[in-house]
Amino acid sequence: MEIRISAKMFAEFVTGGPSKKASTVRKLQKPKSPEAKIPSGYYRRAIGIIRAYHDHDNDHSYILNGLKSLYKESETAATPQGKAKWRSNLQAVEAYMKKFASRKWKVISCPRIHYLASDVRISGSPDLSIRDSDRIRLVKLGVRKAKETEEMVRLMLRVIYQAAKSRLKLSPSDITYFDVATGDSITGDYSDKHLEQTIEGGCRALQQMMGPGQPKA
Repeated sequence: MEIRISAKMFAEFVTGGPSKKASTVRKLQKPKSPEAKIPSGYYRRAIGIIRAYHDHDNDHSYILNGLKSLYKESETAATPQGKAKWRSNLQAVEAYMKKFASRKWKVISCPRIHYLASDVRISGSPDLSIRDSDRIRLVKLGVRKAKETEEMVRLMLRVIYQAAKSRLKLSPSDITYFDVATGDSITGDYSDKHLEQTIEGGCRALQQMMGPGQPKA
């Protein structure tokens, strides 16, 4: 059976120490736990607002109305998790506009993509897919924590590139991680090619640590 894991969790596993590797395996062995689930659509509202902005010739009214709606929902959310989600989406839109407001991009749909090796299936789907002239760019959104090293982020980007390259025409530099808290970004590079071996080795290590007959996420 396949071991299913997100690109971020996999990168944390590979770059982490023994205790991090062990905790990742424990989460995957409990597939119903929130930590083991591959997040999907967390930034859907932010992406919808950004899409409407670009689809209407960079009309700022779509941004203003969207931010008002997100702010209202963050204030009225019934749970702390709900409040955090809407605030994260609000933060993502604000950070995106500070850096990319003038770009004439088109937000497009991206097929679900994954990377498979040694019975490990890594979800490589981005949060944002953009058509920039004749190029396609894939963007991963998030808030980079202090413990998340550049090495970890670059490994995650390489996994996404490896997953996408068979279905989309793109280069490593078309894959970007965008920190919605700081506005900083890290972009993939051809020099990251050596990480392909690291990914293969990480898949083998994860498979071995999960062991035969273990429940898979």
